[in-house]
Amino acid sequence: MSTELLGVFDHPDTTVAAVRNLQSKGLQVIEAYSPVPHEELHQLVRGKHPSPVRFITFVGAITGLVSGFALALWSSGIWELVVDGKPVYSLMPFVVVGFEFLILLGALFTLGGLLLLARLPHRKFPSRAYRPAFSDDQFGVHVAAEPGQEEEVRRVLAETGAIEVQALTPPSAIQDQGATP
Repeated sequence: MSTELLGVFDHPDTTVAAVRNLQSKGLQVIEAYSPVPHEELHQLVRGKHPSPVRFITFVGAITGLVSGFALALWSSGIWELVVDGKPVYSLMPFVVVGFEFLILLGALFTLGGLLLLARLPHRKFPSRAYRPAFSDDQFGVHVAAEPGQEEEVRRVLAETGAIEVQALTPPSAIQDQGATP
């Protein structure tokens, strides 16, 4: 069973150095906490993955375009309003309706995708490694250490400038503590 450790840092540069050192030794960094957005730290922990929101937006836009043209064609087919011998199904006036639906559904799908992928509204409490100081002025690195690697993780965190290294209580131990009378 792996042990989870939390390193607390004062500076973003030492936090990034700690994550790099841990990953170079093959240790698993579960999460990194930062009071401000830090792109380099985020990419080290999460990796570089393109957001799927753009695909969701594209699907919404194409759906809007097709449904806008379908609505205009259907309306023209039901109420054949022939004016001055113009054709009932003329493409140019339908472009406006198709474009408006493209924008509308593209925006709505984007909003829905953002809410879905950001897991909003967020109803879970922060992880057990989170400390309120991580939103104020400190940085944190949550690491999973396999049996026998705990001392190495502690050493790497201390060498890179951690002001504190804590062992986290496993969730099963927390539940067991609550179950004892």
